[in-house]
Amino acid sequence: MTKRESTKSRLIQLRELLSLSQKDFSDSIGITQGALSRLETGKSKLSLDTLTQISQVFNINCNWLINGQGNQFLSGNKNNSENERKQSVITRDINDSILIPMIKEEAQAGYIKNCQDVEYLKTLDVYKIPGYEEGNYRLFEISGDSMTPTIYPREIVVSEFIDDWDKIENGSICIVISEEGIIAKRVYFYEEDKGFLILKSDNAEFKTYSLPLSEVIELWKIQAKITSVFVKNHLVDANKMEALESDIKTLKEQVQKLSQKVEE
Repeated sequence: MTKRESTKSRLIQLRELLSLSQKDFSDSIGITQGALSRLETGKSKLSLDTLTQISQVFNINCNWLINGQGNQFLSGNKNNSENERKQSVITRDINDSILIPMIKEEAQAGYIKNCQDVEYLKTLDVYKIPGYEEGNYRLFEISGDSMTPTIYPREIVVSEFIDDWDKIENGSICIVISEEGIIAKRVYFYEEDKGFLILKSDNAEFKTYSLPLSEVIELWKIQAKITSVFVKNHLVDANKMEALESDIKTLKEQVQKLSQKVEE
């Protein structure tokens, strides 16, 4: 049994132990029933946000849920009071959502392996981005030029976690994380088979291809980007303008000389 299969089995075991339907369980942790169904069938993996919610709402030992180690429940009563649950969620929002972890290009391999490891995520650099103080976000540094001219290499994108993949609109620009790597693409669903994602580049030199959903670890929808490319473009445009003005000046001088010769 793989780690992913054992995690989904323990998730089902936990829900049945708590005598909760998929709808009741998913409502309690703030995800859709469809998203929970994907987790229980192994079509998607537990995100840090969902894992934290399960732990806080049901007092669950994260190490047990992910690795099968230790007790199921943390010390104390497994049924926290409603006020304690609400307070824990509020505290999480205040502490976690203001500062956004950043995954630089050189750290992408490590993130793929450890994206669900709380201790690893604590080692990432974090930043406060105005306008994104609430929600589950990541900053990704873009590598490669498959999305130019929309996104350039080394630009940083602000991306929001997608827990219910069924709600993604075709053509959305997303960060797709799989065991093969971290890529930025426009995503589309096959109408005939929802088990695949179609991944399309904005750069026409790159071919469109498909990826099985079973190989997708996380999806993040790009909401904004942090860039300095416009500064470089401005300099290029300024140089072009100077060259053009120089050419015009030269042409004027040549026209004046020709006019003088004709008059003579």
